[in-house]
Amino acid sequence: MSQLQLDKSTIQSYGVALSEKLVNDFFSKKESIKGEEIVRFTEIEQLNFFILMNLFDRWKDEIGRLKSPYFNYEEEEVALALKAFVNKVSRHIVVRKEFFKPLVQKSIIDTLTYLLNPSEFIEQEINKTDRITKSDLLDKEKFFKLYKDTFQLWIAKVNSMHDGALDVNELIKAYTAVAPKQHVVQYSDPIVDKFNQLLKLTLLVSPPQQANVEKLVKITPPEPKVETVQPKPLENLANQPAPKPAISINDQIKQNSQSGNSIAERLSKSKIEDIKSSIPLNLKFLFINVLFDGKVNEYNDALSHIEQCSDFETTQKVLIDTYSKKNKWDSRVEERDEFFKIIERKFY
Repeated sequence: MSQLQLDKSTIQSYGVALSEKLVNDFFSKKESIKGEEIVRFTEIEQLNFFILMNLFDRWKDEIGRLKSPYFNYEEEEVALALKAFVNKVSRHIVVRKEFFKPLVQKSIIDTLTYLLNPSEFIEQEINKTDRITKSDLLDKEKFFKLYKDTFQLWIAKVNSMHDGALDVNELIKAYTAVAPKQHVVQYSDPIVDKFNQLLKLTLLVSPPQQANVEKLVKITPPEPKVETVQPKPLENLANQPAPKPAISINDQIKQNSQSGNSIAERLSKSKIEDIKSSIPLNLKFLFINVLFDGKVNEYNDALSHIEQCSDFETTQKVLIDTYSKKNKWDSRVEERDEFFKIIERKFY
């Protein structure tokens, strides 16, 4: 068995890719989602309840902004009326796609962070507010389905503290005291398997396509080798050939397209008709993260541009002019070339 290890940037990129997939699948048939549907949104219970938790956190912020300096919201009659209103509205959750997607994305990131490092996640949650009370923590308890025993031990420890606002550092210290000292998540963990069923956290591609790897990581171009050049005698300079001119991005891509060792070429060399459906999810995940700075809308816009172009050269120019400088493609050569090699297959 092997341990699951994901860095923050990989978790964030995965959140972008999986949220797009889940939300597009659900809203292909519906215009909105209700509270009871959120509870059953995926097979991952913790993810579903973190979506609800994030929804209620945002709603509480909105309720706070409703309060006016001209009225006494602490008056018992007003407080009870407001509480009744909140309880009534909470039973009628309806969220449209554009508002639901950010909740899903954040909740995927939260779930993986909590899965891999619960102490870090609890600290992150507590530090979101300057003031937290016992009732605040009790309200949160219903949203934590994973590591529930540890959470309940923590609540019990907090209950022994003084009433009123709680010190953030004391709360974090109390959680650390009851949390397991060694926390390891294996690939065989059921929740990891459920994530993999939605969108692979692992890339298990059989040879000859690609060697097995345990996680998708950002491809980093190798550091250029620095060679020490000895100065040539002055009398020999006249006989030296003129230096080669700098190679443009277009020329680099053209040269690299001739080397047949890319992921895209290993996947297939056949012509493709629809560029969007032809890019595998694992590569889509990579391109969004590296070439489009995690912006799914930009990635989709780029694919729309591709569909409107009549030849590969025009497509290259449009994409380079629009995205290359802004997203620093010249420092992401391997990913950029993989992207263009897939695109080129549309124009065979």
